[in-house]
Amino acid sequence: MDFPDIGFVRALQAHLNEDAAFNAASRWSDVKVVLGFGDQRYWLKLYGGKIIDLMVWFPMANPLGWDYSITAPLATWQALRDGSRVLGHLLDRGEIAVDGDLLQANRLYESTHLMLSAVRDLKR
Repeated sequence: MDFPDIGFVRALQAHLNEDAAFNAASRWSDVKVVLGFGDQRYWLKLYGGKIIDLMVWFPMANPLGWDYSITAPLATWQALRDGSRVLGHLLDRGEIAVDGDLLQANRLYESTHLMLSAVRDLKR
């Protein structure tokens, strides 16, 4: 599993689906999220406290659409993962950008924060 390949995102899915805090924070979710690591993007379906599906995102070719996206340049993600940058600071400064349906994104702020913490902490 290399960051940020599909194997990493599958490991992230497995980790979050076992995380009681993530399950509670996203229990009432029914959203589609695009998670972007630089040019590499993944589509995730959150439903009922779990990530129930994921795939590589191909713009203009994914018929399922998305509700909101969480994206940043690869260097930003690497700084988060190596501990040289703090998650809250990256979110507050917009270096990790959240875009799209901001009502949904704000409603799921806690689950987004837990997801990004898992991106940071998942084994390298």
